[in-house]
Amino acid sequence: MRKLIAAFSIALLGGIGVVHAGCPSPSESYVLYAPDFAFYPESLIKAYQQAKRENEELTAKLEKCQRELALLKAKEAELRKRYGELSREVQRLRKEIAEIEALQRRLEELKAQAENRMSQCEEMLKRWQSLPKSYTVKRGDTLWGISSKSYIYGDPWQWPLIYKANRDKIKNPHLIYPKEVLKIPRDITCKDIIEARREALRTPPPPGVKPKKVGPVKAGDVPKTATDYFLCSHCSK
Repeated sequence: MRKLIAAFSIALLGGIGVVHAGCPSPSESYVLYAPDFAFYPESLIKAYQQAKRENEELTAKLEKCQRELALLKAKEAELRKRYGELSREVQRLRKEIAEIEALQRRLEELKAQAENRMSQCEEMLKRWQSLPKSYTVKRGDTLWGISSKSYIYGDPWQWPLIYKANRDKIKNPHLIYPKEVLKIPRDITCKDIIEARREALRTPPPPGVKPKKVGPVKAGDVPKTATDYFLCSHCSK
């Protein structure tokens, strides 16, 4: 009977496996021999109780490891979700950065263009301010000839502008006299220039005079002379 009990105990203890998956192993191990159980039955009880305690400890540790594993898996799932969200956010931010950089380059181009135009405007303003606002008639002058001078209008077809500004002195546009000081209007618009050219085209020349056709003969074809360029640059738009 004792031998049967000893054999059963050995089989029971041999069936207790070691738990892996990173969990700790028992600190001690007991090796029982059949003769021990034959002469000392209390050793069987002691070994059984020890094995039971170890089994309970290992079961508790296994459950703890399982809980920790579940927490780690949940944390992994959360981190994967956050990684996906952060990846999409990174892509969005990269797209916004590219758009802002493109906008910045465009703004720099526009700034350079604005600076260039401002420089041109400053130069044109200086030239405009240097133009005379009056003209003293010399022998042989005509309104046609005065208007064609580069520092007046650079366009003979604009002579009605001078004529209208000096109606108190000029009764007949074909008759002007030396030493008369004529006002040269500068505060003019494209509309004023086109109307003046139309009037010049409608006005017949003096008797016996056949004027030469200088430049365009259409009233709307305003040449880019000094005055026209300063005040009427929007005409060509």
